[in-house]
Amino acid sequence: RPISTVGVIGGGLMGGGISMNMANVGIPVTLIETNEKALEKGLETIRKNYESSASKGRISFDVAKQRCELIQGSLDLGDLSDCDLIIEAVFEEMSTKKNIFSSLDSIAKQGAILASNTSALNLNEIASATTRSESVIGLHFFSPANIMKLLEVVRGEDTADDVIATCMSFAKLIKKVPVLVGVCPGFVGNRILHYRQAQANQLALEGVPIQQIDRVLYEFGFPMGPFQMGDLAGLDLGWSAESSNHSDIRDRLCGLGRFGQKSGSGFYDYEGRKPIHSDIVS
Repeated sequence: RPISTVGVIGGGLMGGGISMNMANVGIPVTLIETNEKALEKGLETIRKNYESSASKGRISFDVAKQRCELIQGSLDLGDLSDCDLIIEAVFEEMSTKKNIFSSLDSIAKQGAILASNTSALNLNEIASATTRSESVIGLHFFSPANIMKLLEVVRGEDTADDVIATCMSFAKLIKKVPVLVGVCPGFVGNRILHYRQAQANQLALEGVPIQQIDRVLYEFGFPMGPFQMGDLAGLDLGWSAESSNHSDIRDRLCGLGRFGQKSGSGFYDYEGRKPIHSDIVS
């Protein structure tokens, strides 16, 4: 299926990064948020990312300006009616996602691909909120979405072959490495990371400093350790105050409003993007 226009729902860390992938290859994007403040914050983060790349000589300032102009913000889901591909990148909560897909079902044009960036939820249940489950697919980007190469393409039980083929091809166009996966808890990437994180948490509870755990894994060859990675992705991903477990380190931190890099504190405190030791966590 042809993809010449893309809509992205959610202007946070993931949605902004996903939008940049499209603009980087010249595809216009409509970025949707629920209020003006959140939308302006998302667009401003995108501008700063491009300006940072330009100041480091990775792209010219003219190119940065052109890419920013390809990303237009809106508060109206109806503005996605002509998009060929719509990617939902909102909070990891099933009811929220199903409400969005139900709305898209009456807004999106026939033939549009409806994609969810869910990292762990059941794609088939999300697709059930529509009358076109054959056009629903998972496109799970990894954080930061404008940098990380892996893209999990999640095939639902009804996803049409041409939708899968289109997304695998499109992933390469936006310079990602697509991996086709089925519907299962955490898909592949997060299912692996879950067990690594569980072991890291156990070590921390036994008294090993989180900096030491992160340092050992970094020296082993990972780009960062599990705690620093959690801060980057956002500790509140999939967290809710109602179901918070006070024996879990992450849940305790979220209860204190320490959501990671975006809030200025998580497992670490932050000076900009630089992690520094936190007396609260130690």
